[in-house]
Amino acid sequence: MIGSQSIAWDPEASQALKRVPRLVRGLARRKIEQRVQASGRNQVNLADFEQAEARFRAVRGGRNDEELAAVLPAENRPGVPLVVVEACRAQLAGCPNALLDTEPWQKAIEKWLQRDDISERLRQKVGGDQVLFHHKLKIAIAGCANGCSRPQIADLALVGIVRPSFDAELCTACGQCAEVCPDKAIEIADTALWDPELCLGCLKCAEICPEEAVSLSEPRVRVLMGGKLGRHPHLAREVGAVKSPQKAVDLFSQAIEQYLNHGAPGQRFADWWRLHSETEVV
Repeated sequence: MIGSQSIAWDPEASQALKRVPRLVRGLARRKIEQRVQASGRNQVNLADFEQAEARFRAVRGGRNDEELAAVLPAENRPGVPLVVVEACRAQLAGCPNALLDTEPWQKAIEKWLQRDDISERLRQKVGGDQVLFHHKLKIAIAGCANGCSRPQIADLALVGIVRPSFDAELCTACGQCAEVCPDKAIEIADTALWDPELCLGCLKCAEICPEEAVSLSEPRVRVLMGGKLGRHPHLAREVGAVKSPQKAVDLFSQAIEQYLNHGAPGQRFADWWRLHSETEVV
């Protein structure tokens, strides 16, 4: 017999259960037994397992074991990770939109998380005996404004940008840069007029200009904080732009230390940030 005393497993189902990754095998077993018990039966057969396996594959969605562990419930005990770092894979995929190599930024963040024991200190603020995905601090790193790593809904995020400069002597006011700008940040008069408040810092205007009148700055990184989904979602807000990973870590550290010291038990970082950022943070 596997599992609770009231639920038995037939040999085929018991053997099939061994295919489930050890990381989630106990959880899978409990869920299957609960479904069987709810149906009024007291034995798990192979069909029960195969139905559960199909649901598990849908939930897994191509995630590896480490990524899967990040989204599954876990016992609230020392050592359970409370931080999820997601970086875009632009360098690996050869993305044509990539503005910076995210690896040094990710390494700096991971070094800070380990040095200051951020995960364990966050865990201690979680009430109850389980850690759920919404308890975890999400950090996103995006190599460009397309934001494939979803920085807009992360607690903390970095987004690569460049800034254009327009040479009025070379510009012929052809309007191609304005047409191609995805952020509607360019207007055409006698020359191209650029609105830095609207610009999200991509490559489009420089790539399209037939006169090479647009030059781009060295990549910088927008620092965002306070994004979340859930019952009351809101987008992350930009708090600054930096040129080095250490500057980004300094901003993150300042905000998280204040949250750890002053946030209420069980309060999500993004909720605390929204209430206090105007007067207390950064």
